[in-house]
Amino acid sequence: MSAALSPPQTSVSDASRLEQPQRLRPPRVRIFLWLLAIALGAAQAWATRFTMNPDGISYLDMGDAYWRGNWHMAINAYFSPFYSWILGFFMKVLKPSPYSEYPLAHLVNFLIYLAALGCFEFFLRNFIRSRRHSDENARKQGNVTLPEWGWWMLGYALFIFASLQLITLRLITPDMCVAAFVYLASALILQIQTGAGTLRTVMFLGIVLGLAYLAKAVMFPLALVFIAVAGCCAHNVRQGVRYAAMAVFGFLLIASPFITILSRSKHRVTFGDSGSIAYEVYVNGVDQFVPASSSLKHPINKIHDMPPTYKFGGPIEGTYPLWYDSTYWHEGIRPYFDLAQQFHAIAASLVTYWRQFCSVFLQLNATVALFVLYLIAPRSSACLKCAGASWPLLVIGLAAMGLYALVYAESRYFAPFIVLFWLAAFSGVHLPHSRGLVRTIAVVVVAVSITSIAQTAWNTPSEAPSTADYYRLATALRDYGITRGSKLAVIGTEPFGKSGAFSARLARAQIVAQIRSSDLFWAAPAVTRAGILHALARAGAQTILASDVPTSADLSTGWHRLGTSTDYIHVFGRDDQ
Repeated sequence: MSAALSPPQTSVSDASRLEQPQRLRPPRVRIFLWLLAIALGAAQAWATRFTMNPDGISYLDMGDAYWRGNWHMAINAYFSPFYSWILGFFMKVLKPSPYSEYPLAHLVNFLIYLAALGCFEFFLRNFIRSRRHSDENARKQGNVTLPEWGWWMLGYALFIFASLQLITLRLITPDMCVAAFVYLASALILQIQTGAGTLRTVMFLGIVLGLAYLAKAVMFPLALVFIAVAGCCAHNVRQGVRYAAMAVFGFLLIASPFITILSRSKHRVTFGDSGSIAYEVYVNGVDQFVPASSSLKHPINKIHDMPPTYKFGGPIEGTYPLWYDSTYWHEGIRPYFDLAQQFHAIAASLVTYWRQFCSVFLQLNATVALFVLYLIAPRSSACLKCAGASWPLLVIGLAAMGLYALVYAESRYFAPFIVLFWLAAFSGVHLPHSRGLVRTIAVVVVAVSITSIAQTAWNTPSEAPSTADYYRLATALRDYGITRGSKLAVIGTEPFGKSGAFSARLARAQIVAQIRSSDLFWAAPAVTRAGILHALARAGAQTILASDVPTSADLSTGWHRLGTSTDYIHVFGRDDQ
């Protein structure tokens, strides 16, 4: 009787037959996902080809400086060099027109995205290989895990989401470069963990981490985490020490020349000051553009009190010197620890992480799916234990997010580490082997993958080709005599946008002065405005640009509209007579 009432058992041969069709699917799944990732990336790069962001201006300026040999301008302790080398190379070789310059930068972003896709393929291949032994043991114990085709589908869905939704190809930043190096370094860690690594593997790991540091300075402390994890993945302490030493050697081989040059330029040992600037701004509350402190070594010259007006020519070059090298203008300020400020920064970062994992528009689908699979398991603690087998990915992902949480967390910063975290978390899924639970896992994986990719496709910008506003304004500036080397003044808190650095870059002009409040300027009496314009002219500005001009503004004293835009220009020496 008891035998008659017992549930049907799935034999090993039945399980193997159940898995047999799934082994035929991964190649087709991978090819489809490659094509989908490439198509979505190309669509986003094309749709956003005319957009620009503040960091992008500085990286383009740096790239030009490196490739024309202007080392004094090129060496920068705020922006890392690797990405600017790539941009500068393409700009130098292809010599784009002003109209094509920003689209070319987005083409470079797309090529880097393809490289990141290749690095992720290498990582995911190693991740799936590292799972095979534990998955085989799980099957022998009568459990079921994610099938191989499921790992490919889930992995690529997470990659597409992280790359195009969190990092994006819209921004001209090195974050996609960093993601590529993170995937590559993580793959090498997995090789070491599974015993397939050699001293050559560890040496290559150090080189990859060195390149990652050259892409973004935050990878210097994170490289130490990678190296420590690699050492812990060794089979014994002696081998671990040898691996760590070899990885450090490879890292210093790549990173030490730049660290040496940077330290000599700053007359102190440093691997970059972007972290300290970020701490000053986001934790201590220092103004990013115009820091105020009695200890400043290079205070910005204030030439008018109300509205506050500044000039900042000096030795710093670039389209907008205040942003090109913040370390020069912040030199003398030291970040300090304040418990309340630090608590506030961490709380803000935790809110960012909460929104990332629990927002309907971000990854609530993956969060809910993971909880469902863990809760239907006979013992959720066993799933957590199985996920612990992927501890290298968990440690790396959590260390990165913890480091960012101390200062400032933005989705494009920690995007690749979220991918590592999710894959490690889903590796803990171990359910009793039955056809129903096999189908449940398949449905969950497909649902998470489709919704993640659908969100990315839905949120892809759809900007029309006619949005080349920066080029049109740069052309209008040339009509007023603004050419290479011209000095500009701008009105606004942050001088980016059409009538600012984005157009000035295409005209090869430089912003050397700034009125930090448009409302206060236009609300001031005519005599005050005339005095400010006179002070700007004496500061070396040849022209002043204004955007978002109120309809009530008095534009009768030499202001001219730039084409059909809402931006205005005043040329000193001509319009103020």
